Amino acid sequence: MSDDALSRELTDLLRGVAGVVDVFDAHPVVEGAVRVVAAGLDLAGSTGLVEVERSGASVSVTAHVATALDTPTPETLARAADTLREHLASTGLSRDDVVVSVSARLVDAPR
Repeated sequence: MSDDALSRELTDLLRGVAGVVDVFDAHPVVEGAVRVVAAGLDLAGSTGLVEVERSGASVSVTAHVATALDTPTPETLARAADTLREHLASTGLSRDDVVVSVSARLVDAPR
């Protein structure tokens, strides 16, 4: 599976985690802008928002999410990270070769 396809799959998984309200682009700003433009010009399929990096046999995954106010953020982040780890392990990767980072972004509600 390509990294883009994996990113889309992980993005969709995160959207289904209890307490996750939204998923934000975790790619570096310039790379994210290029991906959006390419997708807009139909040069690439829809892009995932989870950053996937490979180094040898290991995979590093970075995600940024917004969390619901009625659920403690640390619990939501732990659930999100566990979901990503479990999915990556189900693809045949060893848990020792997977590094997952999920962080919450503060979103100001419109008034």
